[in-house]
Amino acid sequence: MIMADPAPVERPPRPGSVTVAFWLQLAAAAVLLAVVGSVVVSAVQFDGLVDRAVAAVPDADPAEVSAERTTNLVMSAIMGSLFLLMAAWLLATAAPLRRGSNVARILVFIGAGAHLVLCLAPCVGGVAFLPFFFLPEGPADGPPTEGFPTDWSESRFIETLYSDGAAYQDLLFGSVAVASMIEAVLVIAVVVLVVVPPAHRYFVPRPPTPPWPGPAYAMPYPTYVICPDPAAHAPKTEAGG
Repeated sequence: MIMADPAPVERPPRPGSVTVAFWLQLAAAAVLLAVVGSVVVSAVQFDGLVDRAVAAVPDADPAEVSAERTTNLVMSAIMGSLFLLMAAWLLATAAPLRRGSNVARILVFIGAGAHLVLCLAPCVGGVAFLPFFFLPEGPADGPPTEGFPTDWSESRFIETLYSDGAAYQDLLFGSVAVASMIEAVLVIAVVVLVVVPPAHRYFVPRPPTPPWPGPAYAMPYPTYVICPDPAAHAPKTEAGG
């Protein structure tokens, strides 16, 4: 016996929540791309600050200068790559999400989870170091401190470098933090909008309930009439005529 293929499930019209989620997802990706641009600009300008500090302090240690340039390049590359990856993730799943792809919706959930991990990682790391602040202090003097420098003052090159760019760096990190919070709120809103019941039925359509296979009969309800004189229906005997 050959079984016929089931009829394709008809997808319901796209609800408004999915359309709003699509535009919010594009807005979140745009915020991330703006952050990537600010990270690149910051890296270029910080390299210029290093050049100015070297010009102001000609006898600067070349190892310190090289370390500042390398740290600036590595940190900018890591931050820019993470933000660019998240932006590409959101852009790649936006159009399929709008068309009703449940796979794209799952990928959005995974991306939102990655956002949560990246946002909570610094907080968790800070909490992990809290017990070290409550450890008892060691002896003030003794062999453990021998051989370690006691003068921890920064070099003239470092002081010049960070005194020139302190205000700019504070503004940059503040703007990146605010933009990251805005982007995280947008992603959370996207997740909420694609899990509401109308959106869920759009991403996971269900086949209509099949009709009852047997014939339909109209079964009228029976009508009962109660006689007010039941004795009138009793059988008559011969004695009673």
